Amino acid sequence: MKRPLLSLSIFSVVFFGIILFCVIFGGYSSLYRAQNRARDAKFLVTAECQKQLNLLPELFAMIRKADSFSNPDTSNPDTSNSNQATMDPVNLAALRIKTILARINSQKAPLEKKLILAFEQSQVHLSQEIIDLIMVQKKKEPLRSTQAFINLDKKFNDLEITVFYHIHQYNKEARYFNTRKAMFPGFLIAKLFKLEKTHIYELNAELFKPEKLRS
Repeated sequence: MKRPLLSLSIFSVVFFGIILFCVIFGGYSSLYRAQNRARDAKFLVTAECQKQLNLLPELFAMIRKADSFSNPDTSNPDTSNSNQATMDPVNLAALRIKTILARINSQKAPLEKKLILAFEQSQVHLSQEIIDLIMVQKKKEPLRSTQAFINLDKKFNDLEITVFYHIHQYNKEARYFNTRKAMFPGFLIAKLFKLEKTHIYELNAELFKPEKLRS
C-alpha cells in the first residue's frame, strides 16, 4: 500500500515541478522576447530617422542648384546668405538629432525617460524644419515643378508615415512588456530574474502624426 502512495507522491512532485518550470521558463521567455522586440522596434525607428538625415544633402543640393539658375549672379552675397539662412535651422536640428540617435543606438538597455523626451523634441523639431523648408521651395520656380524635387518631397512624406508606424510598434511591445511584468505570475518572474525595476518607456506617438507635423 505504501508503494503506490510513494509512486503517486513522486509523480505529483515531478508533475508539479514540470508545471512550475514551464510557468517560470515560459514567463521569462515571454518577457525576454518582448524586451527584444521593443529593442528591435526602437532600432527600426532610428533607422528611418537616419534615412531622413541622409536625404538632407540631396535637398540642399537641389535648393542651391535651383537658386543658381534663378540668380545667375553667384557673386551676389545677399542671394547666397539668403539661401544659407533657410537651411541653417535644418542643419542645426539635424546635428542635434544625429547626436541623440547615436546615443540611442549605443544603448542596449531600455531608454531613460530623459533620452526619450530629448528624442521626441529633437526629431519633431527636425521634421517640422524640413517641412517648412520644403514649403518655401514649393513657392519657387523652377524647383517646385521638377520631378526630382517632387520625388524627394514624397520620400520625406513616406518617412514621416514609416516613423509613425514603427513608433506604434515600439509602443505596442513596450506596453506588452510593462503589463506582463506587473501581472501575476509576471511580477514574481520579473523579481526572480531581476527585471522588476526594468521599465520600457513609450514614445508619444501623437507628436509624430504626419498631419500634426504639417499643421
